[in-house]
Amino acid sequence: MLNKNLLILSLLFTISSIPTASALESDASKDITIQSDSAQFDRKARTAVYIGNVTLEQGTLKITADQMTLYSNEEQKLTQAIALGQPAHFQQQMDDDKGLTKAQGKSITYLTLDKNITLFNDATLEQEGNIFTGETIIYNMLNEIVSAKGGTQTELTPNSDSEAKPSRVKMIIQPASTEPEKTEQPGTDKVLPSEDA
Repeated sequence: MLNKNLLILSLLFTISSIPTASALESDASKDITIQSDSAQFDRKARTAVYIGNVTLEQGTLKITADQMTLYSNEEQKLTQAIALGQPAHFQQQMDDDKGLTKAQGKSITYLTLDKNITLFNDATLEQEGNIFTGETIIYNMLNEIVSAKGGTQTELTPNSDSEAKPSRVKMIIQPASTEPEKTEQPGTDKVLPSEDA
């Protein structure tokens, strides 16, 4: 039985992910490693459910969660990962020295073929020092587009049962660098003879 599960696991994750425009292209050629406290595989449904301290890594891409469900297609390629946590976390190194993109939410849906990450419930996305928060954030890695939506939050107060109020999207955008660029003029370090000499 264990060998059958290992075979199913290896088939599910013989994945040739398609690289995205902004993510490191080398990540797509890396093996996917998943660790958890327990796992359950359904070969007919092409799903794998990992429970307890789940970590998925592929190159610089890393997703951590309390529970993660992976879905594959007929070709045994990963099509969707749903991570649940308090919160679940996503991070990946971007091209062009843009640093890590970090995201979190109580639920993260990663559509590998569409290159979309959707963050639900207390969602946060940080990229290049800019921070986006909202109830739902959709990040298209291929086009580098971020969409954020507010929602409603229920707040309990001592004098009432509950009150629903709208939550808002918040974006913190870093200012452009104010440091002037250093440009060296050719020959500026040479000492010229003075006219008095």
